[in-house]
Amino acid sequence: MTAKRKRLRPGELDDLVLAYMRKHEDDDPLTASAIGKGIDRSAGAVANCLVRLTKDKKLRQAKRKPRAYALKAAKAK
Repeated sequence: MTAKRKRLRPGELDDLVLAYMRKHEDDDPLTASAIGKGIDRSAGAVANCLVRLTKDKKLRQAKRKPRAYALKAAKAK
């Protein structure tokens, strides 16, 4: 992790998470920890973002333990 990261604008973390998940769609479902490492952000912030995106119906929770998420489009597979 870098010592200095720029502060994200509102909604920017959502965009980073969704872009990472699209890029790694073959690895679905993904955990907050895996996504956080991939985008160099805290797993806690990413976990909160994943919950928000799930409520907005942009993602779905694919596994309960450990919590893992997939893109909504992945459900049709």
